[in-house]
Order: sequence, then structure tokens, then C-alpha cells
Amino acid sequence: MNHLQDILTGWKNYLDKSEITEAAAKQRAAICIACPHIKHGKLLAFVKDTLKEVEGNYCGKCSCPLSAKIRSNDICPENKW
Repeated sequence: MNHLQDILTGWKNYLDKSEITEAAAKQRAAICIACPHIKHGKLLAFVKDTLKEVEGNYCGKCSCPLSAKIRSNDICPENKW
């Protein structure tokens, strides 16, 4: 699967919120919030997330919105998960 498809899957999972996906997302979010590459995006501020620590943030390495990234099949660009 390519990067775009992975992120689209992440958005789908963001909407579906299955228990398994959310459990993995919580673990990934904990890693992301400690990462120096986390950035806050003004355009992402409208995206409300149950995981408040990633709400409105994106990855500074790959530019993916974290709400989708942590719920995708994609890998962390820093290989942290």
C-alpha cells in the first residue's frame, strides 16, 4: 500500500474508532507526543480527536496529520512504531 492509501485508511479508522485501532492509536500517540518532530497545524485545529494529545498536530517529518497517522497502517518515519 502506498503512503496516501495508508493515510486515507487512517482517516477511515479515525471515523470508525474500533477498539483495536484505538488501542494501537493510544500507544502511538504516547510516542508521538514525546517526539521532537510533532508540530501543531492551524488548519488541523478543526479536527477534533478523542485523543486530545494529538488533536490538531501533525508529524514534522512526513507532514501527516497525527489523528490519521496513528490510526493508519503506515509506519513512523523515525521507526518509533
